[in-house]
Amino acid sequence: MTPWEHHPDLQRDRLIEIARLIHQARNDALDRQDLSVGSNPWTIGCEAYAFGLHQITQAEPEHAWLTVLQPGMQFVFAIGDVRVRFYKGAPDEPTKRTLRQTFSELHQPSLFGLGEISSAELRYRIAVETDFDGQIAAISFVILDGVSPILTWNVPLDEPVTRVAAIDIPDADGVELSKPRVIVPGVDQDKKDGTEDD
Repeated sequence: MTPWEHHPDLQRDRLIEIARLIHQARNDALDRQDLSVGSNPWTIGCEAYAFGLHQITQAEPEHAWLTVLQPGMQFVFAIGDVRVRFYKGAPDEPTKRTLRQTFSELHQPSLFGLGEISSAELRYRIAVETDFDGQIAAISFVILDGVSPILTWNVPLDEPVTRVAAIDIPDADGVELSKPRVIVPGVDQDKKDGTEDD
């Protein structure tokens, strides 16, 4: 089953767009890291999360299907009628914090008929997996029933949607450079006046 078969609001292009925003946010955090002032994996993770909130919030006016329901550190947004959160970690290993539902999630509209799984029991999450240097290794959309994933869909990251850095370089004419002075250390040390032997 795919997310869009589970619920029509969870369309493929919408999930890819959310993943693209989260991916861009982590790239921005990695671009800003500065080990000389104390950046470490924790600070990068905090910035990546904060930048993700910002990216999704800024994208809200551009997409009629995207709504920020709860801004702040317990960030909740909706894709259509489906309330979603994101976290860093493996899709099949949710933490207690990942499983915690916010008040706005508890009011999730029912997605099933009578006698089927209650939507209050389901948690909709986007899992962000990173490698050893903080780069994104995978992003998955996950539906959790308690602690068990009942649906995991790997969001394709190879789609040409992410621009890591601006490539807006104006054309420039070439410049003539003078011949470089090449010296061999130890051999050319005596030639301090800049003259060359031909």
